[in-house]
Amino acid sequence: MKKILLTASLAVATVMAAAPLAQAQTVCPTAPTPITVSGRITANTTWTSNNIYLLQGFVFVESGVTLTIQPGTIIKGDLTSKGTLTIKQGGKIDARGTASNPIVFTSNQPAGQRARGDWGGLIILGKATQNIPASATAPLPSIEGGLPVADGTFGGTDDADNSGFLQYVRIEFPGIAFSTDNEINGLTLGGVGSGTTID
Repeated sequence: MKKILLTASLAVATVMAAAPLAQAQTVCPTAPTPITVSGRITANTTWTSNNIYLLQGFVFVESGVTLTIQPGTIIKGDLTSKGTLTIKQGGKIDARGTASNPIVFTSNQPAGQRARGDWGGLIILGKATQNIPASATAPLPSIEGGLPVADGTFGGTDDADNSGFLQYVRIEFPGIAFSTDNEINGLTLGGVGSGTTID
């Protein structure tokens, strides 16, 4: 009789011990559906950490506009359309992550299949002095990487120009080539002034 009771007790204990594990395995959090961003951002905009943002093609933050990105926000660049974010002259980015909650720019490819050159990158264009001399026909240069000339203009005479903040920002798998020897780096800066904070 003791042997039967002991066997039954062990069986119950085994079921009870396994129950929490079974319950834990049924919890499957789902990632939010990415919000596609394309074209021009023409009004002050905030990207929040409870969403994922997908850059499709060239995305421009226009002059006079600030793009604020909350800590912990994930931004992905589309491979097919060569997703790229550009802060134009006079525009600002306010991307202040933290050590424990960084802002991440990354590839839209599945984990394990990501590689450098999966998307464009981040471009910030300011109004500070730069080392490319102006001329009568080309008063200001345009950044390389495939941008339309009017959208890629950088440089000027305002060395204290402020293009915003980049703090605890990680940029992964960028650098797609738009043509031979014409690509965007992970972070491309053109004529960015001393009022800009990059940590």
